[in-house]
Amino acid sequence: MTAPVRFAVLGDPLRYSRSPDLHRAGAAALGLACESELVRTPVAELTATLARLSAAGYTGCNLTMPLKEPALACVREATPRARRARSVNTITFRAAGAEGDSTDGVGFVELLGALDRDAASCGIVLLGAGGAARSLALAVVDAGGRVLGVVSRREPVADEAWGGALGARWCAWGSEAERAALAAADVVVNCTPLGADDPPAPLEAITRGALVVDLTYGEALTPWVRDARARGLEAVDGLGLLVHQARHSLMRWFGRDVPLAPLAAAVGWPR
Repeated sequence: MTAPVRFAVLGDPLRYSRSPDLHRAGAAALGLACESELVRTPVAELTATLARLSAAGYTGCNLTMPLKEPALACVREATPRARRARSVNTITFRAAGAEGDSTDGVGFVELLGALDRDAASCGIVLLGAGGAARSLALAVVDAGGRVLGVVSRREPVADEAWGGALGARWCAWGSEAERAALAAADVVVNCTPLGADDPPAPLEAITRGALVVDLTYGEALTPWVRDARARGLEAVDGLGLLVHQARHSLMRWFGRDVPLAPLAAAVGWPR
């Protein structure tokens, strides 16, 4: 009997994750048995945890906050898109060492397509300036789209890769420039952990017809998504991106195509 493939999801904290369900569904679609677990991993323990998983025969792992940026220094090799975004959400364990990749950006472009939005023609505003936002921005620009604004409390410095090459215009949180960017956006994406107590952006500033995406997800829709829908906006939470980026992680691990439908069904997407 063939031993099951083994995956893990690392982050700190790990209050809620549907990634193990996606791992199992992807493996099952290929006729394989799979085990997947959540491993709470503080940044200081990341290197040791990756070494332990590799030694135990795990095929790979996904990373969530706050490990995506620190992970770049923990892999032997990183894909060009991971190096450009300075963000790793997918690690593959090889005999020669761990390989890092970022599937957030390509997953986001495909999510837009599934929602009848073309990344090449969308004007996008990103709320937040961390690794996830950089991954999405790079993928959008590579697809021919426009990043109208990157909204954050702190202006990104030059070595954070937010220069003219991205076409991104920084806007201070709560500024008039932010409201102008939101009014012009076709897609507004929350790449921060902000929630009900501190909404990531004023929904009244977003034009009707725009798509609102909250990368956060939980057992229920996030308050920001619920409020956006109540205002008549099309809005989705991070479960959709999770499905699409997980497919690319699984294809990297298995070395072959993985169908999307079983993954979406496993977590109840869309919702």
